Amino acid sequence: MSHRFVRGTVVRRRAALCAALLLVSALGACAPAPPSPGPSGSTAATASSLSAPTGQPAPTAAASAPGTPPNAASASPKDPDCPGDECIGVAVAGDILLHPALWDQAEEDGKGAMDFGPLLEGIEPYLADSDLALCNLETPVAAPGGPFKGYPMFSVPPSVIPALKDVGYDGCTTASNHSMDAGVPGVKRTLDALDAAGLVSTGSYRSAAEAAKPLMVEVGTARVAVIAGTFSLNGVAEDAPWRVDDIAKASLLSRAKAARAAGADIVMAALHDGAEYSSEPTASQITLNRSLAESGEFDFIYSHHTHSVLPIEKHQGTWIVYGLGNSVAKHATRTVLNQEGLTVKMQFVRTGKSWSPGKLAWAPHIMKQDPLRWCALPAADGEPCTTKRQDSASLKRTTDTVNSMNARTDGAKMWSLPQP
Repeated sequence: MSHRFVRGTVVRRRAALCAALLLVSALGACAPAPPSPGPSGSTAATASSLSAPTGQPAPTAAASAPGTPPNAASASPKDPDCPGDECIGVAVAGDILLHPALWDQAEEDGKGAMDFGPLLEGIEPYLADSDLALCNLETPVAAPGGPFKGYPMFSVPPSVIPALKDVGYDGCTTASNHSMDAGVPGVKRTLDALDAAGLVSTGSYRSAAEAAKPLMVEVGTARVAVIAGTFSLNGVAEDAPWRVDDIAKASLLSRAKAARAAGADIVMAALHDGAEYSSEPTASQITLNRSLAESGEFDFIYSHHTHSVLPIEKHQGTWIVYGLGNSVAKHATRTVLNQEGLTVKMQFVRTGKSWSPGKLAWAPHIMKQDPLRWCALPAADGEPCTTKRQDSASLKRTTDTVNSMNARTDGAKMWSLPQP
């Protein structure tokens, strides 16, 4: 698959499906459900009602919500690998965590003007092979002129956001332990920048009204809702309980049910949770993720935050990705685990009017160090990302970790891109 860039907007051409991506805005309003406080102090967001009937175009926010992608749906041939009447593929990637070394690299690549394109461009073919692509933007952005700050209280260059759009992302979750690092102004700047780039988002909000509406994206004929949240805000207090979403079970379930009531065909959970630099999920992660799967409210559950790859598990028919690792980062902590990550493509299948989870594929990658680059494993064209020995060890470690909870047995496979 390939991208065509039109004034900064990514237009995908796919043999299987031409997806329309739009932020669904509800018509009318309903009262929020009773708040469910969680570890970060935030409460459950509730949806407004949708009046468009199933199978009809959903009302859009194009006239009022900046950054809403245009409705570009058109008929396309049926996917030959689709086991139903229609299939879509949703790509999810780990943390976009901008440490100073990454913006130094961008400045070097841009010869003085920051250019994050070369750092990110390796992932582009994978995002082009998907119908909806979501990142996790872990850090708030600063004003264009800075000042820029790294760990522990991030405020990063905003030029990364249009670069995310240019490589093929359609949106980002924004709930993380660093969401409040730059206070309310940082939250608002980040969301404004995402809107300006045409990227949808969820997880942090400018207003209570914004928090009360679920992110819902049209992909083909499916309405895909994303429910995000974080386990912590690193001790920084929210100015309002709705500012950043939490991962309390009651909150997640309440928001998922609200999205269903608003017309969602597919509901995904994006959780910022886990123990850093671990290769195993915590007991609380397993308990929460499995209980969400057992609830029947979620069709796919995935997590980030640990800066390391964690296992993938299929529990009672629902795929759980316990940790995607980093997408791009450059930690001071010296461990190879924080250089590795996954990008996962989750297939959803429509049979008649019903959507259900299908196949899961995962792509392993590692940060190339000099220059800093997102780099897929196994490396293409015989040119290693690091060294052949280190690449081989990373690929084995990632594969073993991914499959340690029976993902391979249950049908998860490495993501193979279509041959040109």
